[in-house]
Amino acid sequence: MTIDRQGTAAQSELTGRDSEPFAEEAKRILKAEMVRRGFSFKRLAAVLATQDDGPTESTQTLINKVNRGRFSFAFFIRVCRAMGMKTVDIAPLKFAPEQSEPSE
Repeated sequence: MTIDRQGTAAQSELTGRDSEPFAEEAKRILKAEMVRRGFSFKRLAAVLATQDDGPTESTQTLINKVNRGRFSFAFFIRVCRAMGMKTVDIAPLKFAPEQSEPSE
């Protein structure tokens, strides 16, 4: 976290609005699967509303949540199941040369 001269944290780091690789990857995977399976946000909201295993999500809530890329893994699983997915292909992230890959 970056601290300025007054001792306050930089706004972008508090809001999470900077590009974060895993949030971007989660958003990309979910949106790609929606396109592949012919799901709009409206259709996805309608299917989720018929399920008994979680909260009802409005179309706008889904749009906001997915576009931010910041959602729980439980939400991701619920949405994947609503679209009829059985597997998810997660390609490795590409890291810049100055970064090392995270250890397991």
